[in-house]
Amino acid sequence: MNSALLYENIELPQGRTVKSAYYQFTPEQRCDIAPHFHMMFEVMLFVKGAGKIFLDGVEFPIEDGTLLYLPSLSVHEMVMEDGEQEFFLLQFEPQVMDELSLGYTAQDMPSAVCRLQENMLQRLSMMLHWCCEVNTNSDQLLIRNRVLQLLLIQIEKIVIQEDAADVSRSTGLGRLEPVLKHFQDSSKLSLTLDQAADLCGISRSHFSRLFHATLNTRYQDFLLKRKLQHAVQLLSTSKLRIADIAFQCEFSDSAHFCSKFKRVFGVTPQAFRKATVDNL
Repeated sequence: MNSALLYENIELPQGRTVKSAYYQFTPEQRCDIAPHFHMMFEVMLFVKGAGKIFLDGVEFPIEDGTLLYLPSLSVHEMVMEDGEQEFFLLQFEPQVMDELSLGYTAQDMPSAVCRLQENMLQRLSMMLHWCCEVNTNSDQLLIRNRVLQLLLIQIEKIVIQEDAADVSRSTGLGRLEPVLKHFQDSSKLSLTLDQAADLCGISRSHFSRLFHATLNTRYQDFLLKRKLQHAVQLLSTSKLRIADIAFQCEFSDSAHFCSKFKRVFGVTPQAFRKATVDNL
């Protein structure tokens, strides 16, 4: 099993808001991806490959021509069957939608898993190839951004066709914007339920219901994911002790941190750190 993508790219390189990559694996290099999540948005396009993806606990098949669109905070896991794999991975930060002036945000689109017709598969593959080729060439960023704009417009049409636009979800995001913007702009990982509700100008019970209905996750779980996301970055990029990481990520103690980490990722923080170092 190839573990080069064990936890994908948990964070983008400093100063970059978009990353695109093209992968080809032989049957002997079968690529599985363990359960994880991140704050970025993701597009995966399988030109070749067979397996399954678990998206927030729901299983979907992967086959030739499968397109995946994953909003932030979606816990996902990928298990592939033996055989050749050829796929694109596009990851981008939330502000990219604003930079491209698309008129909607990445979170407005629901997660989607769908199989493309051959002509659409070829069209998106060509666009993603372009994104990969100019990915690191700053002189061609304007071209990359234009291609990316066209690509996301096309994906948005596909996603909306797969899952008709949910007006209530979009409205809910608008009501939650103050607290979501707070987390985007603040380095603090936690905000009490009362504080979050006050920011949005609604009662705590209304906030809890709205948050769950809009983002398909409880507010408490959202906070846990933020803490664990920061912990993953520290485990991957620093030599801090587990106890110090637990403190910086606002857990009550290291035992509580380790327990929550293993529940979400299926491995201990120590095992995660070792796997990350081994695959650098």
